[in-house]
Amino acid sequence: MNVILQGIAAYIITVTAAILVEAPKSLIFKTGFCGAFGYIVYYLILPYLNMISATLLACIVISMTGQIFARLFKAPVTIFYIPSFFTLVPGAAIYRTAFYLIQGDSEKMSYHFIQTLLIAGAIALSVFIVDSFLEIYHHLKR
Repeated sequence: MNVILQGIAAYIITVTAAILVEAPKSLIFKTGFCGAFGYIVYYLILPYLNMISATLLACIVISMTGQIFARLFKAPVTIFYIPSFFTLVPGAAIYRTAFYLIQGDSEKMSYHFIQTLLIAGAIALSVFIVDSFLEIYHHLKR
């Protein structure tokens, strides 16, 4: 039951993000499925992997789903990428980094800063992996 609630929450967050970034109205609710699917994957694998690995795998799923949706709905892939990644962006880690910096706790600040960079790197790497794989696939297919 909790997985369903997490998926619904991720869908709502993704749709809200799509509205904020002014995605085309015809695609707003479709982006929600991309984000919800990725977050459900994250939620299900997080107990078995560390946060960075779970983020990487979930973002690979989002990237693949975004690519499929972009082709299916004939839209730029970024319309699906940007709102869908909102649920996995390390906002809390960035906040903690700033908080511990202000508090003068350099050890905790460094830890959260590194976590932030690793999560952001996992998101970027997922896009690179999927886009590169598709480029190689299309090149070999010709």
